[in-house]
Amino acid sequence: MPTGSTARTNSKVKRRRVTQACDYCHERSIKCASAGGSDVKSCQNCHDFGHACTYNRTPRRRGVPPRAVNLETSRTDATTSPTTSFSRTQPTSPVAPKATSQMPVCSPVQNQNLENAWVAPFIASQGVIVDLVELYFEIIYPIFPFFHQQSFTRRISRADYVNDKSLFAVTMAVCSLVSSRVRDGAVSNPHWDLSTIQAISPRIFDAAAKNQLADQTPNTGLNTMRAHALLAVASIQNGKIEDLHFHLGTYHTLVAMGALHDESNWPKYIGNIEREERRRLFWSMYTLDIYVAVVWGGIIRCREKQSNVSYPLEMCDDMISDRSMSQPMLEQPIFVPTACDHSSHISPDCWLSGWNFITDIYRILEHALTRLREFRRNSLYPMSRDIFDDQMSTTTEASVGERVLQKYHNLPVCYKETPVMTFEPEKDRYAFQAANITGSLQLLRMVLLAAGGASIDARCVVAREVMDAFMSVPLSYLLAISTPLLHHLGGIGAILGSVIVEKSVGEAEYRTVQSILLSMAQLLENLEMIPRSSGASQNLRDRVARIEQHIELQRSLSVSQTELMHQVQSQTDAFVIDTNTAKGLPYTQVTPVMDQNQAVLQMEMPDLLGPLAWPLDFGQHGN
Repeated sequence: MPTGSTARTNSKVKRRRVTQACDYCHERSIKCASAGGSDVKSCQNCHDFGHACTYNRTPRRRGVPPRAVNLETSRTDATTSPTTSFSRTQPTSPVAPKATSQMPVCSPVQNQNLENAWVAPFIASQGVIVDLVELYFEIIYPIFPFFHQQSFTRRISRADYVNDKSLFAVTMAVCSLVSSRVRDGAVSNPHWDLSTIQAISPRIFDAAAKNQLADQTPNTGLNTMRAHALLAVASIQNGKIEDLHFHLGTYHTLVAMGALHDESNWPKYIGNIEREERRRLFWSMYTLDIYVAVVWGGIIRCREKQSNVSYPLEMCDDMISDRSMSQPMLEQPIFVPTACDHSSHISPDCWLSGWNFITDIYRILEHALTRLREFRRNSLYPMSRDIFDDQMSTTTEASVGERVLQKYHNLPVCYKETPVMTFEPEKDRYAFQAANITGSLQLLRMVLLAAGGASIDARCVVAREVMDAFMSVPLSYLLAISTPLLHHLGGIGAILGSVIVEKSVGEAEYRTVQSILLSMAQLLENLEMIPRSSGASQNLRDRVARIEQHIELQRSLSVSQTELMHQVQSQTDAFVIDTNTAKGLPYTQVTPVMDQNQAVLQMEMPDLLGPLAWPLDFGQHGN
């Protein structure tokens, strides 16, 4: 306890008033108070939130500005202002440059334009944004190559997004998707220090991107379309399926407005880089559209036969430039008329060759999904018939599956094997394609079998091959693909489970389904670090136990029906009755019991189909 004199002495000590707010507090217009203590060299806010407490901005003079200002001197000061410096040597600077603090005093008309100029809000430090963009090209770019790496990273390193509203929106969308993957354990590279990145919630980046997109009038700019595309993928990662459909629908609206689906309508002034970015965006979102239609049963918004967009050139980004066209680019065929026709030209020289093969698979998957839905519709409504019945299409699902498998076997080895992740992006991108080809090919085979009305045995064979294929892929790639992989497994389970409704299933078929579900549960146990898969493996094992109970119920009902038939037969032999009555006896006594047993089975069926159609719990997650 301090003495009275000491307490009085301490109470007389006044805290020094802060005469100038630091950059962090000034940006947010909050009170900047000293943290106190001689060992603390920052304000209280920067000390609490772990920000560098800096005073880099040039404070403006109070009072009315002078009438005459040397514009050349002001421009020089604005150019050399320390707030315009953004480089990797200063990644911890938390203050983004503000255009209004760097502009000279001009005429009233010029001042009015400056007041209406857009200023980027501060969301995260330059270092955090640069790290998230680099992570995008490491774990997401191999599946969704929306950008030309060299040109995009150059703009981010120069912080061009603080002066460009559409670029800011797409940058925040990139950060939202990547930070969500980081949160869910997708980064296994030990060279990354993720503590700084994880300090900022993905919701902050997501809200920043959506705010800027909401403030813009509808436009068909490339960055706006890419922002909605990235937010759609991030919605899958976060389990927000309604947001997925919103951003996917908005993207397709912008595609229709800007005619992105027809390359002949693209602006003539765009360079080689933007042309390739548009092609990659279009076909990336085409595959996502088919993926969403398979997993969630939605409509197909984009048809490959109605599109006139070339495949991306199978060249790495460092070979594509707006200033020159290399000779290989001039020699490469531009348009690919038919899916899988280019597979004989697939080369291991660039990973985009394998990426284009995946697009081939999804183009075939589109038609297979259409046939599957027609098959189910005709099963429910036998009298239904299309207005334009395509009698010329005599290709069977089995022949298509055999052809695709043959194309797969002819692929270079680098697209069929998935080695351990080396954390060298140029090498790992081939393994990403191999893992994606494996999942996409097996999903196509499942849809083709279901469209052809294949038996449960045939579907289970393919489903088992799917499990074996995924189990052979290194865990690091499965974690990088993250939540979309879980939905991929859910779609395969839905197709596998649909046969139980369409066909009568016996005990042997149920046993086969049990075995596959146990394999799927083992795979999900390896992915438990993904939050969306938490408890999914145990849920599947619980459902396997329910199937076992269903088998026992089915066996007991079968025994009771057999005993009842024997009882009716003995009564028929003991009494001499009219022939019509004898024929009616089994109908009046046995059929109600059999109908009751069948009703019990139908009541149990939806509960068993639940885990097959959707084995995981993908609720709404707001983190």
